[in-house]
Amino acid sequence: MPSITRVIEIHQEIESASNAPMLFISEILWTFLGIVFIVHLVKDRKSFSVLGLSFRGLFFVMTLLIISHLTISIMNCNFSINETQWKKGYLKPYILSLPEHKKNVEDFSLLLNNNVNGIKSIYINGEKPLWFEISLSDNHRLSKKIAVQCILQKEPIIKPFLTYKKINKNISSQYTTNAYYETILHIPEEYKVITPTN
Repeated sequence: MPSITRVIEIHQEIESASNAPMLFISEILWTFLGIVFIVHLVKDRKSFSVLGLSFRGLFFVMTLLIISHLTISIMNCNFSINETQWKKGYLKPYILSLPEHKKNVEDFSLLLNNNVNGIKSIYINGEKPLWFEISLSDNHRLSKKIAVQCILQKEPIIKPFLTYKKINKNISSQYTTNAYYETILHIPEEYKVITPTN
């Protein structure tokens, strides 16, 4: 099972590899600028003053530093893995290894509006969740209503409950600590649920 640090690290490598075309273009432009500058130095070397020569030397050193930084950035890009492979080889095993949280559900209702300000749920296998308003109860019999995306699963149980997983560090703008992962609303088999059709 990969650690959260490794999952984040590989995702950052994928993001840096997606910037590689821009790095290639920048390096070509800066290399061209450096070559033009060298040709200019060689052709007009007799007309330079000491101050002008020092400024041109400083500019040339800065150009070499920029080109070397771009070269190192391109060399550090990991082109051996893409987003699909990352999800399959790193994200999925990490999410599946997380502990499952369980909350008792007093009541739930399907929300027909998809523009809900609630807790988003992310599924590794790409399932499409529905929005529910759920009344949760804790050990002290206090009830709290939340809007959450989840999928329904009928089971031979007496009372409904909600299970979900949470990550402890943000991986990217999509995979954050504010979302739930693999969220399932477990309901008794005798419940009749009518889902909306488009």
